[in-house]
Amino acid sequence: MEHLRELVLRKADELRIELSEQEISRVLKDLIRWTERTRKGDRILKTRDGSYTLWSEIYGEPYHSLTAGAVREALEKFVIPSKVVERAKKGVVRILDVGFGLGYNVAVALHEIRRTNPRAEVEVVSLEREIPKSIPLLPEPYSRIHRLVLDLLPEGEREGFRIRLLSGDARERVGETLGLGADAVFHDPFSPFRNPEMWSFEFLEKVKLAMSPEGYWVSYTSALPVRKALRELGFKVGQSRPVGRKRGGTVATLREDPDPLDPRDEEKLSSSPFSLPFRDPDLRRDPLEILVDYRLSVLLRERELSSKRAVGRQIRAS
Repeated sequence: MEHLRELVLRKADELRIELSEQEISRVLKDLIRWTERTRKGDRILKTRDGSYTLWSEIYGEPYHSLTAGAVREALEKFVIPSKVVERAKKGVVRILDVGFGLGYNVAVALHEIRRTNPRAEVEVVSLEREIPKSIPLLPEPYSRIHRLVLDLLPEGEREGFRIRLLSGDARERVGETLGLGADAVFHDPFSPFRNPEMWSFEFLEKVKLAMSPEGYWVSYTSALPVRKALRELGFKVGQSRPVGRKRGGTVATLREDPDPLDPRDEEKLSSSPFSLPFRDPDLRRDPLEILVDYRLSVLLRERELSSKRAVGRQIRAS
């Protein structure tokens, strides 16, 4: 707690921001909530649809939604909204997979593509810091293809399917995806406030360079910093339908029109002080530093909005 307070004060001093004790308390409360790690007794967890996932002790959350189910999440948050199955009818599909995790999204996508066009060529480039040593196989009918995907790592080709895994810090390796011409980006790191370096404006800008102009960027998250960054990068931002929770995921395109955001989400994206992108200018910042910088930027926006409201009250009163 004391270390975090010192970090906040040091960053505020760099930005020449004077903080009241009340403001410091609010900032620290959010930072603690975003960075705290809950613990689970079991590393392997069963999800609602009967498939299994793993618990990450590093990030303090599971690899997949427990309430939606791992398979259902792969299908309805990634495969279907990315339109890779429709793309497969043209014969070639290229996917940038940001956060390979357990390989579920890739395996489910490959299975669904093969059902539509068995002869389609599928190329996948995946980014992942480190693959877990023991991965539970997907249930039928995905297990054979899931095993194929895992067997080919870190790089291989079989049956018209080619995969290349870029391991290590994705920020250092994302440049190798430049010009891929991805028809779809499966953006599936851990959640934005646990893994902010993978959701920054600068990282998403690099991801954009790997996409085809007609490509789809899809993710499970509805986080305001992510949607704001995508919009500032020139994407049309919409949503996928809710799966296992009230809010849908995010779909972003450069040319097509995705399903629009819920009006309430659109309003938050326009007016909430928290609708600011994470920033990581040199793609090297420590994740906690990214969060501190973000929360202080939110604080400045809160002050600005509060000042405007006060002026508005004065005008109405006069």
